[in-house]
Amino acid sequence: MRVLINGLPFFCERFVKDLKEFDKESTFIFLDTYNSKLAQLKFLFLLPFADCVISFNGVTDNSGSLNFVVKWKKKLVMQWMGTDALLAMERFKNNTIKRDYIDNSYNFVDSSWLKEEVESVNVKAEYLHFKSVEVFPATEKYEKIAAASYIAQNRQEFYGLNRVVALAKRFPEIEFNIFGMDHSEIELPSNIHLHGWVEGHVFKKAVKETPIFLRLTDHDGFSVAAIEALSYGAEVLMSLPSDLTAIATNEEETYLAMKNAIQKVESRGMTPNYETIELIKTRFNRERIITTYLQKLKEICGK
Repeated sequence: MRVLINGLPFFCERFVKDLKEFDKESTFIFLDTYNSKLAQLKFLFLLPFADCVISFNGVTDNSGSLNFVVKWKKKLVMQWMGTDALLAMERFKNNTIKRDYIDNSYNFVDSSWLKEEVESVNVKAEYLHFKSVEVFPATEKYEKIAAASYIAQNRQEFYGLNRVVALAKRFPEIEFNIFGMDHSEIELPSNIHLHGWVEGHVFKKAVKETPIFLRLTDHDGFSVAAIEALSYGAEVLMSLPSDLTAIATNEEETYLAMKNAIQKVESRGMTPNYETIELIKTRFNRERIITTYLQKLKEICGK
């Protein structure tokens, strides 16, 4: 197979590396056509020789690169993320949605809510996970009850800062550590600590040592950060529904979920949730997820 991939580098570069490791006979090339004119030219040069194109976005507005994919009748895979589903629903509502790509592609999602949202714009979607984690040894015992979260500096409200602040005020005795932000647009209680942007291994170490993780975004796919926190045995509060996490969609629900999470950690003697760790080992196993994805690509490409 010869596969071209475009989308956000954060996801695509790691995913291409995984695909190459598990299928050395095929060719997988990531091109950042959103941000690079050179990548756009390379995409057009390589497209005639490609068996398939994977877009790590459900694209519902105009795309110069994808116009050629449709024109040349190349196999197209849309791996829907979070924001693009919101954009699609808004454009569908306003009757401004461009359907050229989504109606000529295989549409995949990684969560129940994305499936519902994508299908609400009359697109048939199928589950196909691409995110995986390596499950490393969890901490033996937490030193104290604390919570961690990631909030992007330039999207504080979207990532749930107001919700974290409300929670911190109701649990003033608990330390809340926020990564990604180095300053706040609103006043913060004294038990919230900002750590700014840190290297991945620093963030993972902090999550590993923290019993509660917060993912209180306005919208999301199934967050890698949340999956990693689960893999360390943390209790995860999330604003979107999953059987692996506690639902937290409003202030009162979040408060009750936090209270319950604290009780769970304390009832285990401050140890991680090993039952969740075992579930993550199975559900987000890297070899299983990449192998399944490759099998689907081969079916699509007729290989």
